Amino acid sequence: MAMAVAAAGAVEGQRSSKLVAALSRTSAAFLFFSVVVVGAVAVSTRWITTTTTLQVSFPTAAAIPAAAAVLHPETQHPNPSPQSTSTPPRPPPAAYSISCPTPPVRRNISHTTKASKSSQTLALALSSSSSCRSAPDLLPATATAARSPSYSSCPSYFRFIHEDLRPWRAAGGVTRAMLARARATASFRLVVLNGRAFVQRFRPAFQTRDLFTIWGILQLLRRYPGRVPDLDLMFDCVDWPVVRTHLYRGEHALFMPPLFRYCGDDRTLDIVFPDWSFWGWPEINIKPWDALHKDLKDGNSKVRWFSREPYAYWKGNAAVATSRQELVKCNVSSTQDWNARIYTQDWFKESKEGYKTSNLESQCTHRSLMPLQHYWPVRNENKCASIQYAVDWGNSHKQLAQRIGKEASDFVQQEVNMDHVYDYMLHLLTEYAKLLKFKPTKPPEAVEVCPESLVCQAEGTEKKFLMESMVKSAYDSGPCDLPPPFNPQELTMLKQRKENSIRQVEMWERRASTTR
Repeated sequence: MAMAVAAAGAVEGQRSSKLVAALSRTSAAFLFFSVVVVGAVAVSTRWITTTTTLQVSFPTAAAIPAAAAVLHPETQHPNPSPQSTSTPPRPPPAAYSISCPTPPVRRNISHTTKASKSSQTLALALSSSSSCRSAPDLLPATATAARSPSYSSCPSYFRFIHEDLRPWRAAGGVTRAMLARARATASFRLVVLNGRAFVQRFRPAFQTRDLFTIWGILQLLRRYPGRVPDLDLMFDCVDWPVVRTHLYRGEHALFMPPLFRYCGDDRTLDIVFPDWSFWGWPEINIKPWDALHKDLKDGNSKVRWFSREPYAYWKGNAAVATSRQELVKCNVSSTQDWNARIYTQDWFKESKEGYKTSNLESQCTHRSLMPLQHYWPVRNENKCASIQYAVDWGNSHKQLAQRIGKEASDFVQQEVNMDHVYDYMLHLLTEYAKLLKFKPTKPPEAVEVCPESLVCQAEGTEKKFLMESMVKSAYDSGPCDLPPPFNPQELTMLKQRKENSIRQVEMWERRASTTR
């Protein structure tokens, strides 16, 4: 489950997201599964689902100083003179580079045209005979240089890492048999050994989800060389979670498959991992998060809150889910106005026209519907009337709505950035690796992947986004300090807070309906 910040705009919703401060599921919540700007736009998030929220997801500009201690050992620094009372500054970190000695494998043009729904780049990389090894295995950072202490405590949503992994901790760990059961729906298997990544692809993912997910993990290995432990995991690139909690209670917990994916919910045990689109979504021209974050911030500042259009706003592909098709019925018509402006998106047409009408930063013109704290719950049943009430409330309580929108926007700016994305990944994978009851080994069918093997096979926008999102140097500081798990009382309070907020809004809706 991802953290949700309310926004009246959402583009191409995919992930199930909810506000961390009101989570009802004891599951990890990295809001990564999508990119969001408050009061404006969401990328890859489910805007309206069941009886929950106008859903969106989330990300700050507190850049962490990088000092690449692995590349610049302390022994290379001159000692300060006896007269000096200050420590000389570290030299800038040496930058990583990528070179492609041979041209990419020629693509089958007819195949690409017919099967553009999956990544040919990853298939070519996995079938290529080129070697990734140009240097010895990375040693732990502590063995090559002195590391700086962690720069801060991680955001509170990192505590859900413990909750996502709690079922396997209670079961005594992750066995090979458990891992094998996760293969049933997995897109690929990832094994990390001595800082090297090996991938076994079971089936192509939709578009480039698997390619950019694997790319993100490779960037983690570059950012924190020697810090990612040996591990073996299964990853499913489909949105909806499938590991049903009720099937693995009691003695059946011994068969519980540890399956990573981008989202989860209250009824499932899937382990939540950052969304692929943090590194870019080339099929719909969504930039890597660092660049998109700036664009959204600039776009959000172009139109003052009180000058924004007073409607609920959604834009996306309505054909992929029944709930979206129902949402389209809430659009304005000649006979009814539910205060919603719904725009269906033809991504194929957009790609042909250069995405002129789908730049996210240009869509920050609608008020967001976020009472309570960061979002406004919208009921799945009687959806249109529920949306209408939400807009009416926001338009009659503009100061409160603006305050909520700002609080959510501040969360995006301060709590979710690429530093936190990578730190979340590192902590999650480290805690997961601790649970393995076996020593990871390379599967015979797995192929080593590295930044070069992917970039050198990529073309066009794929290659552009891979290069733009590439980690440029190693970090010897960080990660942030992982906070402790929730205690049962805290989880109960979070669940009650969410449920009380939803009941409050539903009561307001019923009261308003009786006075119309």
